[in-house]
This record gives sequence, C-alpha cells and structure tokens, in this order.
Amino acid sequence: MLNVSRSLERDRFLANTLTTRGKRAIHPSSEGIKCAEDSVEQHKKSHRIFFVTAVALLFCSMISTSSLLFLFVTVVLLPTTGAFVTPRHASSKTQRYYHALQAHSEKEFDLNVAIVGAGPSGLLLAHKLLQSNIPVANIDVFESRSDPRDIKKQQGSRAYALGLGIRGRSAIRTVDEELWAAVKKRGFECERFRLHFTQKLNVKLRDREEGVEPSVLIYQTDLCSGLLDELEIRSSESSKCTVKVHYDTFIKQVDLANAILETNEHKKGSYDLIVGCDGANSIVRGALEKYSPPNTFQFTQRRLLPGCFKVCRLTSMPPLLDQNSVALILPESKALGVTAFVEPTVSGGCCILFAGKLSDNSQLDAPDASKSEEGEEQAGINLNSLLFPDPNLSDRDIHSDAGLTKEMILAQFPLLEGTPGMEDAVQQLLNQRTSVADSVKCNIYNSPSSITPTALCGDAAHATGGVSGQGCNSALIDAAVLVDCLIENYQPRTNVENIVGTKKAMLHQSLQSYSNKQVPEGLALYDLSFGNDGKTLPIFRNIRAMLSNVIDTIFGGRFAIGKKPLQTLLASSLDSFTDIRRDRQKYFVEEFPTDEEFDRQLRSVYDA
Repeated sequence: MLNVSRSLERDRFLANTLTTRGKRAIHPSSEGIKCAEDSVEQHKKSHRIFFVTAVALLFCSMISTSSLLFLFVTVVLLPTTGAFVTPRHASSKTQRYYHALQAHSEKEFDLNVAIVGAGPSGLLLAHKLLQSNIPVANIDVFESRSDPRDIKKQQGSRAYALGLGIRGRSAIRTVDEELWAAVKKRGFECERFRLHFTQKLNVKLRDREEGVEPSVLIYQTDLCSGLLDELEIRSSESSKCTVKVHYDTFIKQVDLANAILETNEHKKGSYDLIVGCDGANSIVRGALEKYSPPNTFQFTQRRLLPGCFKVCRLTSMPPLLDQNSVALILPESKALGVTAFVEPTVSGGCCILFAGKLSDNSQLDAPDASKSEEGEEQAGINLNSLLFPDPNLSDRDIHSDAGLTKEMILAQFPLLEGTPGMEDAVQQLLNQRTSVADSVKCNIYNSPSSITPTALCGDAAHATGGVSGQGCNSALIDAAVLVDCLIENYQPRTNVENIVGTKKAMLHQSLQSYSNKQVPEGLALYDLSFGNDGKTLPIFRNIRAMLSNVIDTIFGGRFAIGKKPLQTLLASSLDSFTDIRRDRQKYFVEEFPTDEEFDRQLRSVYDA
C-alpha cells in the first residue's frame, strides 16, 4: 500500500519546483511520462535531419527505388535520430508519453465528470483534474449552498475556522505553490494552543517550533473562495476542459445505473465519473448503497449526541487572551458542560465555538452558578439551555433572552469580558439552530464495476465530527490521492475496439486503487478520534495508557521523555494515520489490520 506521507512529501517538493502557470507539469504519479517541453527540445535538434529526409522522399518518389528508400528512412533512420518517434521504436517512457498525447486527441476517451459538493475537497479535486494530463473534457461541480463569495447570503452562517495543517497544505501544493499562496493569504498563521482551566490558571499545550511551518486558521467560506477564484482563472485559460460550478443546485437523485444526476432544475448527464464530496449526509453515498449488490457497500452514520455546538464571529480577539493563540476555555461551573473554543482569524478577528450538551430538558441537566442582582439563581434556566435548545423546537418555544445570555456567558467565561461586539455575537448564537455533528464510517469508497464509476471523498466517506481536527485536511488528501490514482490507471491506448468498456474498466481500476490507499487511512483516523468507542481496556493497560497520555502532554517528547501528543502528531506531521494508529496500539482493545489484511478485505467486498 502506498505510503500517503511519502507521496505528499514528494508532491510538496515537486510543487515547489513548478514554474509559471502557463507551463504544463505532468504529475509525478504518471509513471514517468515526460512533459511536452522535454520532447520539444529533442525535436528541435532533429528538424534539419527531418527536412532533408522529407526532400529526399519527394525526389525519390519519381524513381522506382522510392519504396525501398521510404522504408529505410522511416524504419531505420528517423527512429534513431529522434526526428519522429513511433511506439515501435521508442523507449517505454516515450511510448507512454506518445500514447498520452494520442489519448488527448481521441475524443472518445475524454471524460465527463460530476463532482457533488463544492467544499474544499470538491474544488481541489476540480483543480487537480484540470491540472493533470488526464483527458477530461467537462467538469460539473454541484453545490446546494450559495456562492461563498456572496457576503449577504453568507451572513449568519455557522462556519468556524478550519485549521489547515501540514497535510492540507501539502495536498493543495500538489497543484502548485501559487494555489497555496492564494489560500494562505486569506487565513491566519497560528501554532499556539492554550488550555484555560480558570481565569488565572492556564497551560500551554502547543507552541510554535522553529523551522516548522504553522497551521493556517481559515473560514471554510474563505478557503472555498480562494480555491474558486483560482479555478475560474485557470479554467478560462484551458482549451481542453470546461469547468462549471453550479451553486444553489440541489441534487434530488443520483441514478448510478444511467450515470444521471437529477437536480432541482433538470437532469444532467450522462457522466463517466461521479464523485461525492457532499459531506456526512451524502446523497451520493446513499445512491452507492442503493445501486450496489446487497451486503457489499456498507456504512454507519451516527449523531454524536449529546454533544452540540454553535459558532459566532467577532471582529476582535478578546483582550484578556493571547492574541496569537488558540484558546480552549473551561467554564467557571465545571458541571455545566459548556466550553468555549476561541480561534484567532485574519485581520485581527476571531470566532468562538461554544460546545455543550443537548437534551430534551437541558435546563435541568446541570446547575448554574450565575445569580441575579438579588443573589438568587436563575431558576430552571442555565447557559446550556439558553444556547442549545432542542433543534426540533419551534422558534416560539425557544427562550431567547439576549441580555440574559450575554450575562451568563461572561459569568461562566470571564476571559471574554471586554470583547468588542459581544452583543452582536450573542445575537448570532441565538439566531442559529443547534448543530449536532455526525460520524461516518464506510467499508469501501468506490462503486462496483456493474454501475457508474463512483467514489466518495472527505466526510462522505469518513467523518469524525471535528473530534480530531483533521476533517478538512484528510478530505483534501482524498482529492489529491484520487487524482493520483486516475493518473496511474487511466491511460487510454489507440486501436481499442471497445472504447466504452475500456474507459469504464480503467476508471473502476483507478477507484479501486483509491479505496486501497484511503480506506485504511479513514479507519485509522476514526480510531484515533474515538478511541475504543465504548470498549474498555484491561485495568492495568488502562492505567498505563492514562500515565502515558499525561507524560506526553507534559513533556511532548522534550528531554527524550514521552512522545508528541496525538493532536500535535496529527496537525504537524506527515506520518500516515495508519502508522500513527499502529504505533499507539497500547491504547486500543482491538488490533489494527495489517496492509495485507486490508488488501484482502477490500478485494473481497465486490467479489461475486
């Protein structure tokens, strides 16, 4: 199984060596195919020989020996001089380059691709397909939400700042450095992380390391806007591929038998390849389950209850907090169960994610320490019940007192005192529906060969509900690896009788390769996010694991004591999730499958 870490490190190095946008760079996974610029130089050196040869052929056509001379020149002379290279005489690398160029001229092999979901992974996938040497004629990207650059329609959105770590930025850099620069300028570089137990007691969990590129905190709308701006520019410069992003377009049905998508406006298709980048509630995943043979494709999805959250945006950081550090603040009343996660953002602003517990009668779940002026507790109401009412309640049944909510927030989180714009932030919170995250786990990420070639990326394939902080990063990796697999396996050849069957076979082979590489990564990240998921370690192993966690948190590998904490490893290293999971086996009840076991499992899913 390909090591994703090594692949991304390689791609990052190559991304840094790319020249300007106008020059085509063939992806490293294209099995050594040379780019056009390399062959042009060779052809220039042979122009003179080619010209002389052509004249000789014209002259000799008038004599009886022309046939012999033609055979000598075209079969013997030209291949050795490099003036005209045929597949018969070319090296294996040049043969593949020759066939790749021929594939672009064979319109029958051009792909019509549908991407459902214009989030980060969907837009990066479009970039990668556009940049690659894969013969793609058309890319349709469908998104139910509005254009992220439409500020009016984005007001009131609950999007929080994503942390683009080394994995996410390496995936973006596989397109080129220019694309990463367009994204980076919209975010805020930050590597510091503090845990605040009280107003005065806090612990630094992570700090910036010398020589290590920091993570970038960026709103999803800003990330998508950056990717979208560049995609429009680059697609307008492309003569080989048309890219269309359809916003405010709902996918009502995905017909994988006929490769057709039914939207709220009309039917679109047929498509050669359909990719679901449409989140935890993926409609593409639902279609994959429907059209796959019974007991083959399987997935589990669960709501991470009773956990819930809401998000607000502010134009300034709280003055009592480190202006350049992420902060996790615990409430004054620890039994309340509400926490505040503060992330600095670009232009000095921040977002605050309040996480709590949802229940039908949440106002009775925990005592509240805030008191009124008369010193009496606010009977029956606490911050948890104010912030997180049951999402199934109607607006008239929800208690929304802005003044009381602000008072309780500041009572529980005094470090937010003096923050400009708190009144507006409270109103943002009260206007939002309570959000509950989902987890998703699939046994395979691709379709069987009997239906339209289909793949799943990101939360549609594996979701952890933000627990690991790697949802966006892993989704971006999925998009990069998927195109790698297409480049490796979708290599059309000339003189093919059954073009439709050959196209479909190459696509299915590409998607199976994608599953082989990414399913183990997704399952490893799921384990690292949820631990034993309800199962219990034997008592002595449990004590040992707890002590190891404490040591890692305190020392973090410094002074050769302990190891880097899990969150640091996930955010700042390119070690594969599978390697990290196997290295931490002592924390888990069940053994993680070997590469060989995964290969057998994935091959057997669609076996007749």
